[in-house]
Amino acid sequence: MGEFSFMPWEIMLARLLLAAGAGAVVGVERERRDHPAGFRTMLLVSVGACLFTLVSLALAGEDHDPGRVAAGIITGIGFLGAGAILRHGGSVRGLTSAASIWAVSGVGMAAGVGWWQAVVAGTGLMFVVLTLLKWIERHVFRSAHPAFVDLQVTAERLSLSALRAALADAGHEAASVEINREQGSPTCVVCAAIEHLPRPDAEKLADTLAKIDGVVSVRVG
Repeated sequence: MGEFSFMPWEIMLARLLLAAGAGAVVGVERERRDHPAGFRTMLLVSVGACLFTLVSLALAGEDHDPGRVAAGIITGIGFLGAGAILRHGGSVRGLTSAASIWAVSGVGMAAGVGWWQAVVAGTGLMFVVLTLLKWIERHVFRSAHPAFVDLQVTAERLSLSALRAALADAGHEAASVEINREQGSPTCVVCAAIEHLPRPDAEKLADTLAKIDGVVSVRVG
């Protein structure tokens, strides 16, 4: 196959860097909240979507439909986003991360076709949704969004009664509790869903739970 010359390399590089910057902006917000789909994931998704879009534009000159590649990107990102969704007791976690991956791929595709206005607007709107609207969600829809407590506990010292007692002392009650343990592992992970916690209360609760006998680590979020 001959060398493609449909676009100067400077423009191609600029579009890839624009996609990388957009993915990085969203990824920083996800990373600082300690989500699995963080900085590198968002950056790579955006750059990958941009690169595939560039390839589709190049192939379009050889009687290929660029829309087919775009559809393939959306399908592939759907599978990637599904991997970020986890069931936690009666609740589901990771929907926002999955939606962020999906939206970032759209930004990357916009960068690939050179639509920088859509990249800037889309990235800015995503950042607002993930930051400002997160605050609104926490304060307006408190009961609809439970917080999750993940404890790594020494299996031999596991005591659900101690966990429930610690939660009760802090003024909270677990809506559901789930225990996960890999075969042969000396520790297990206890996941509890409770009503939403403001950040200061979450930090205090983490300190309280860390004092339970056998608890190795605590994550509240």
